[in-house]
Amino acid sequence: MNIRKHWKKLILTTTAFFWASCTSENSTQPLYGVPCAPEGCGNPGVESSSSEAVESSSSDALASSSSEASAPSSSSIEESSSSETVASSSSESSSSSSGEVTCVPGDSTVSYYPPSYSESVAKSNAEQKANRGGVTKIDSVSNTLQTVPQCLADLRQELDEFVALYGAPVTFPKDEVCSDGTTRPTQEYLDYLKMKEEWETNKPALDAECQKIYEDKLKEIEAQINKCLATSNPNTDLTVCDLEAMCPVYGVTSSCIYNYQCKDGVSCDRGEGDSNIYCTDKQGERVSYTKNAFNKKYYTKNRY
Repeated sequence: MNIRKHWKKLILTTTAFFWASCTSENSTQPLYGVPCAPEGCGNPGVESSSSEAVESSSSDALASSSSEASAPSSSSIEESSSSETVASSSSESSSSSSGEVTCVPGDSTVSYYPPSYSESVAKSNAEQKANRGGVTKIDSVSNTLQTVPQCLADLRQELDEFVALYGAPVTFPKDEVCSDGTTRPTQEYLDYLKMKEEWETNKPALDAECQKIYEDKLKEIEAQINKCLATSNPNTDLTVCDLEAMCPVYGVTSSCIYNYQCKDGVSCDRGEGDSNIYCTDKQGERVSYTKNAFNKKYYTKNRY
């Protein structure tokens, strides 16, 4: 019992000393909780500010951590940017490839006559060549005659007429300039090249055909000449006249004068634009003829 009393006193005494030492060191130490720092706990405002700063710092750190967690990484941004660039490039390429290319005719043109027209011209030229050969033959025969059969004069006039074939050439642009920066041949020009190649391939056969046309026509004309000479009637033969034209000399005359020297001794003249021909016979008498009347009596050979 006494030991217990002494023990209690010892404990109380020790506690009193401990209390006294705490009070002397820092009078602001709290009774409970975490002890204050050596510099003291006596500034509640600073403590509050510090606490708020800690809380704010913790909050900012959490927010920053959360923001970093939610923000995309640089690699994902680069990947996204790269994907967008590829998509944009692909879109532009698709738009460019799907865009319509427009073309306008260039400055160069090509003109040609269609093959059918050219073939007709070639055959017609062959006949005209034969006709000219016939006229030359008639003139050669007439130079040996004092009088020319009417049929021969009529044949010469017929052969001397020129038959022309009229046609318009086809004209088209050779190339076209396009919106994509290229210059390309037109479809018409490509068709023309193909047609030209076919024409060149077929031309030897056409030349042979035209030569045959010429030879056959010339033989026909020669046969007509021979028949006319064989069946001529002296009463209707025409007297041959040489025709010579004297045309204007600058400062001297203003129009042509046509002179006729005929085999029967008659000489005639006609002014340019005159409808009548005035002749003087061997007795010196002056006679006037219309062109038609003169051509029924005289056969004219041109000497100019």
